[in-house]
Amino acid sequence: MRVTFVGVGEAFDERLPNTSLLVESGDSSILLDCGFNVSCRLWDYAANPIDLDAVFISHFHADHYFGLPALIVRSMQEKRTKRLTILGPSGIESRVQRLMELAYSNALTRTGFEIFFIECVPGEDFKHSGFRFRFALNDHSMPCLAIRLDAGGKSLYYSGDGKPTDATVDLAEDCDLVVHEAFTLDEITLGHGDVGTSLDMARKSGAKACALVHMKRTIRHTMMDMIRMAVDTRPEVNGFVPEPGDVREL
Repeated sequence: MRVTFVGVGEAFDERLPNTSLLVESGDSSILLDCGFNVSCRLWDYAANPIDLDAVFISHFHADHYFGLPALIVRSMQEKRTKRLTILGPSGIESRVQRLMELAYSNALTRTGFEIFFIECVPGEDFKHSGFRFRFALNDHSMPCLAIRLDAGGKSLYYSGDGKPTDATVDLAEDCDLVVHEAFTLDEITLGHGDVGTSLDMARKSGAKACALVHMKRTIRHTMMDMIRMAVDTRPEVNGFVPEPGDVREL
């Protein structure tokens, strides 16, 4: 399994694209979240972006799904013919249809390729596009699905936004990589994780490594030394802070 960090930033970071992961295994690929400034980065980092099998949306905040119109219309321009699956919480199809109508009216009637929607629910377990999918709810300001992907004997957990829950710790059990939102260094923020809590979650789940993403811009850009110190206090977790374009082979 190959993980490319297409973006690692929060909603309004002027330096970093929204958090998004391109996950590849064999000939299969899925994009995890697609915020408003992600689509162009996908074309920069992916070898064959029009071969993307699926997009998973963790929740309906703009920095996690407002990039879908750009991805879909760029795919049209690039003459995509392959079906694209879009997975997400309840209401994913109507949300995307409304968003597309606002962004590019009538575009969905002339895509040239099928768009197939799957609504995901906590506790669900199924296989699609070469991956095994499982989900649990994170503690966020709106329902947010954390996801576990298994393929080729490797496993990835991605939190979306929010604090860990007992269900997400269980979901991430023994994963090769946990990618977790760590919005703050140590302050309590409603509906968001922090560096210490995210690292502790990875330790509790027995994960082999933990990537910290979606950090508050003022913390990420001014307090990296303190973030690295916090990571170093938990050497058993193998924590790290990725940059856009970084690749992790699992």
